[in-house]
Amino acid sequence: MHTQAALAGVNAAVVGLLLAALYSPVWISAVFKPADFDMVVLAVVGLMFWKLPPWLVVLSSGAMGWLLGTVL
Repeated sequence: MHTQAALAGVNAAVVGLLLAALYSPVWISAVFKPADFDMVVLAVVGLMFWKLPPWLVVLSSGAMGWLLGTVL
């Protein structure tokens, strides 16, 4: 019982560290426009809710970024 509670606390701490690491170098240097934010939301939805393979999300995000960079 105590081990499960300890693991739940460690899990929460790891998630917090990962979010902090994602925000500082990645988010502030990559998300500038609403279109960038929309791409992030689509990627997260694709991974978490639509259960798309990560390689497909990475490739499609790169393609969308390239298209948005050439169009906008």
